[in-house]
Amino acid sequence: MLYLYTVSWMVANALWGRLQQWKRNNWQLRGKPIWAAPLWQDIAAQLENLIVKVHHIDAHIPKSRATEEHQNNQQVDQAAKIEAVEVDLDWQRKGELFIALWAHDTSGHQGRDATYRWAHDQGVDLTIDAISQVIHECEICAKPSD
Repeated sequence: MLYLYTVSWMVANALWGRLQQWKRNNWQLRGKPIWAAPLWQDIAAQLENLIVKVHHIDAHIPKSRATEEHQNNQQVDQAAKIEAVEVDLDWQRKGELFIALWAHDTSGHQGRDATYRWAHDQGVDLTIDAISQVIHECEICAKPSD
């Protein structure tokens, strides 16, 4: 059995029965596709053989009325924000390295300073650190010259 606590009325209502209704109606509501249909289809498939107890929690209540469920929700919110920041930073770095690799390849593997100048001339803002890392990992540049 899965106990699910949510602050989202859409999630609660979907799991209280609308999911089955949407499935019967070919993932449409009043003749129009439901929002995020592939995601809801995946959720429906994952829950097919589970018993799910859904509880809706009001997210915005005074601290004086907060129950243990509300306190747990606050902790989950804080953890999600921390995780989102870590993920965003990771993707930002990966994106910068991807662009640095493209600039290094496109500029002809001419080294750090030449790649930096080429990127700058194209209006691409890259750090020397990202370019240096890409060049260090470049298989073409690592080959000894004849």
